[in-house]
Amino acid sequence: MAKELTLTGKGTVEKNIFKKLSGDIGSSKFGPRFLALLNTIAVPVLLIILWQALAGSGLLLEVILPSPVKVIKAFFEMIKDGSLGVDLAVSGKRVLIGYLWGAGIALILGVFSGLNKIAERVFSPIINVIRQIPLYAWMPIIILWFGIGEVSKEIIIARGVLIPIYLNTLQGIKGVQAEYFELAEVLELKRSVFLRKIVLPSAVSSIFTGLRLGAGNAWMAVVAAEMLGGLTGLGYALMKSREFLWSDKLIALMVVIGVIGVVIDVILRKIEENTLRWKKKTVR
Repeated sequence: MAKELTLTGKGTVEKNIFKKLSGDIGSSKFGPRFLALLNTIAVPVLLIILWQALAGSGLLLEVILPSPVKVIKAFFEMIKDGSLGVDLAVSGKRVLIGYLWGAGIALILGVFSGLNKIAERVFSPIINVIRQIPLYAWMPIIILWFGIGEVSKEIIIARGVLIPIYLNTLQGIKGVQAEYFELAEVLELKRSVFLRKIVLPSAVSSIFTGLRLGAGNAWMAVVAAEMLGGLTGLGYALMKSREFLWSDKLIALMVVIGVIGVVIDVILRKIEENTLRWKKKTVR
């Protein structure tokens, strides 16, 4: 009996120690972040290890799917010869200009349509028709009208950005409670004050959702536009790699594009978090 109690007591002590350690890790400032990071990178790391093992065993053809080591080497080669920096700078400039144009037009039309029913009846059907036509279907006529220069690429990007930002902005404005509009009329608030203090803080979350979706569409659009014409940019580099069967460079470029997209989304998310803090202060 005494032996059983001793064992039980020992087990209880070990459990308490384990719980204490777990609690310390969980309550630590870096504990939850470390576990989240571990969960995020675990699957990709395992897939890369499996990929390298299959490539090393000869089960995968290098022309079709080269090993991760060769992809990394190709990445550093592009950095060394300067081609990646040039293509990235060119594509980044096109994305920035096209995104600013598309986002600016979408925000203006979205806010205007959300506050004015007549404007919504005018613009929403037009936007809806544009939305139903795939981006690739717009490219031939845009190139026919504007050529294969910078303007056509920026318009294609702006088209990809326009739809999600307009729809989310409109949805955010229309989601503002009707009581706020009635209160603004009773208090005789100026249009600018009502828009700045009531409408935008209420719609900001939906607007940022559109901005993040638009940023993703911008990168997809620039790659598609550069594949159709030009001698620089990430899209052109992808096409060139495909034509010369440079699979390692092709995959390296795809990874670069994906990482940049994730970084942009994280930046916009951080801006959204800071803006939402401002929203809470404004509402108070």
